[in-house]
Amino acid sequence: MRFPYHFVTLNDEQNLRRRQLLDGYGQFAQLSILLLPLIYQLCLGMYLLLSRLWPLKPPQAVKEHRSPVISSFKQPATGYPKNVSARIRWFLDEEVLEGWNTRQEWLVTGLWAMWLLGLVFRDTGDDYLHLTKRFGIVAASQLPLHYLLAAKAWSPIQYLTRMSHEELNPYHRLLGRILIAFFSVHATMYLNFYIQMNLLLKRIQDRDVILGLAAITTFLLIGTTALAKIRTWNYRVFFYLHVIFSASLLPVLFFHVSHLRLYIIESAAIYLIVILQRNVSQTTAEASLQLIPSTNLLAISIPLTRPLSSKYYNPGQHIYLGFPSLPQKLRINPFSIANRNPHGDNKIELVARVLSGTTAVLADYAATQNTTSITLEGPYGAADYFPDLATYDKVLFVAGGVGATFTLPLYLDLLQRKAGGEGLPTIKFVWSVRQIADAQWGIKQLLEACSTLPESFNAYTTQDDVDRRDSKPLARRTPNESEAEVSNSIELQERDRLLSDSSSPGDPASRAAKTMQDGRPKFRAIVDEVFSYDSRDRVAVLVCGPSGMGASVRREVTRWVWRGRDVFWHGEEFGW
Repeated sequence: MRFPYHFVTLNDEQNLRRRQLLDGYGQFAQLSILLLPLIYQLCLGMYLLLSRLWPLKPPQAVKEHRSPVISSFKQPATGYPKNVSARIRWFLDEEVLEGWNTRQEWLVTGLWAMWLLGLVFRDTGDDYLHLTKRFGIVAASQLPLHYLLAAKAWSPIQYLTRMSHEELNPYHRLLGRILIAFFSVHATMYLNFYIQMNLLLKRIQDRDVILGLAAITTFLLIGTTALAKIRTWNYRVFFYLHVIFSASLLPVLFFHVSHLRLYIIESAAIYLIVILQRNVSQTTAEASLQLIPSTNLLAISIPLTRPLSSKYYNPGQHIYLGFPSLPQKLRINPFSIANRNPHGDNKIELVARVLSGTTAVLADYAATQNTTSITLEGPYGAADYFPDLATYDKVLFVAGGVGATFTLPLYLDLLQRKAGGEGLPTIKFVWSVRQIADAQWGIKQLLEACSTLPESFNAYTTQDDVDRRDSKPLARRTPNESEAEVSNSIELQERDRLLSDSSSPGDPASRAAKTMQDGRPKFRAIVDEVFSYDSRDRVAVLVCGPSGMGASVRREVTRWVWRGRDVFWHGEEFGW
């Protein structure tokens, strides 16, 4: 089968017609972006309508919620259409492969790519150059959307879709891959044209071609440095390169050809607004730093000064930290706000594991001077768009290590509301840490808020479990393993040391040692306990921890979703 496109010679009128079609389809491709939120709102409206037409149990009243969108309507009742839609949503929210985005993200971006391809090929006839140019201008028309998806706040997309910037970021990455593919086809087809027409040596010296090659090289560098392996290897390197390449790309495209300039100006305006927003929202404050004994955790306390107190902080939100001077000025690392009510406490409390980058610098300050000036940006987070957890029948929180900085404030918020007389759901909190000392900060917060540890609180230490699985007969152990045994025996003595060092029976350390269970939590039994009573119960499950933990919990919850259970799921992940 022969290639249907050919090199054609056009007269002035035909060239003008081609230019009109190129500009028209580029503008239409951009305007069609407005269809996405409209379709989303239409689907949401149909979902709510069907949920109310087939109720299975009376809807529960929805408490006031601070989200300007979610508080405007009630949670739908459970019914057959809702059960089917819940299963579909759950299926779409599963990852295609581990670390390869969810089915929903691939479906949405795949359909959008097909739509853009349709606009690329429509009305091009057999004109090879028309198709070549169409790939470029349609891709360029999507650049403003691409930059807007990277915004952390002040984004109309977040308001219309009720999604936080973390939830929109996968679409930003996938759309970037689509644009790289379109621009790569555009460049490849042009190079093929120059080679076939013996124009390569001449055109390679022209400014528009040089800038075009520079642009496609920059696109490929952006795509390569944004790969998951690079981000995991060194997120700071990825971040700096991403910012530099994204900024340098716009002037290159602006001077490449004049037909793209409208889209480049729009993209540059969005880029500058995003930078302005991040800088306007930042505040400099003096932070108190403390290394938590027997751990590699760092406690950060930031007094709520006037600029900070003007913002509203919800449980489950996070902020970004940086330093007033370069090279640490850029705020890269998110830190979950660990206390439930910063306004009531008159301070923001953070707990972070000391790794590298910002946390390593803060740990050095904590070891020498205990205080330092830092810049804060935020708050951000998907918690702004959560449904009111109090409207569910049961809520399960699962945390791993410092992941409790996300789940613990939400848990404390429900406990405090329950103590205030509100009729709230049955709650279960599961926290897995490596060693007892890692949980001291959370135990302290619970005792300050509740005076005694709630029965719904369950904590586990995994260090002993790892030791038992790795144990061998003494005669078969190598010298290195014998040294590890000594280290493990010291670890096993930690509980006794914490108890003996406690000044009173009510000391948080002794309470933690007495209540925490050895070994890893058995998620199947925990999830079955939460789901096994009333099949009509609506359950919320919130997980924050390593990816393996989130996958294990989700796998157990999946069994109940396929039985028709209504589940709100939110998972946040981090690296240990």
